[in-house]
Amino acid sequence: MKVALVTGGARGIGAALSRRLAADGFAVAVNYAGSEQAATALVAEIAAAGGTACALQADVGDAEAAAGLVARATEALGPPTALVHNAGVALSGSVRAQSPRDWDRVLAVNLSAAFYLAHAALPAMYERGWGRIVFFTSPAAERHPMPVTAAYAAAKAGLQGMTRAMAKEVARRGITVNSVLPGYVLTDMVAAEGPEAVAEMDRRWPRIPPAAVASTVSYLLSDEAEYVSGEEIGVWRGGPV
Repeated sequence: MKVALVTGGARGIGAALSRRLAADGFAVAVNYAGSEQAATALVAEIAAAGGTACALQADVGDAEAAAGLVARATEALGPPTALVHNAGVALSGSVRAQSPRDWDRVLAVNLSAAFYLAHAALPAMYERGWGRIVFFTSPAAERHPMPVTAAYAAAKAGLQGMTRAMAKEVARRGITVNSVLPGYVLTDMVAAEGPEAVAEMDRRWPRIPPAAVASTVSYLLSDEAEYVSGEEIGVWRGGPV
């Protein structure tokens, strides 16, 4: 059975990913940090539609918790054949004012977690000779960083570099590694910026439905994408301006 581990898989883009991958025939390990109710409801929804899923709590920014998440997913469903690291945090602050604790937290969840999870998931992929890894990065990584987002931009830029390096590392193992860069998706994290910020984003950018992002990931996890690796794929209809 194909098994997908989706971090931050209970809400927003993550929920769309979990639904789509379950429809594609994956057994889905829906990871969440604090959204237990949403994760439980989503797993029930997937089961009602004839799919297989389980909800697993873990703070993926912690190395031991991330490794434990992969182990629990393996115990519940089997070794993940696909890893989708969608979980992220954005704690804004100028370099002058942001606390080292917030800086460390942003890098832990957005960047270090990708290493922790891949480190734990790759051995089974190597053994099988097949695997798919997708990291979620951002236009903020290189093209369009905004003020007071230095930590987030640094983490996502690092994730893009990791994508390219890992893709070469595993190229002859039947494993692909790619990054997806969503444009403006109205997630809970974006909505928390407030109605004025949302109105400004609606004015500047096309709003991207989560299902459009999920369909791109679906392709990257498929056999058809066997030769697509080390790429950064934008889902944003023209890009941020």
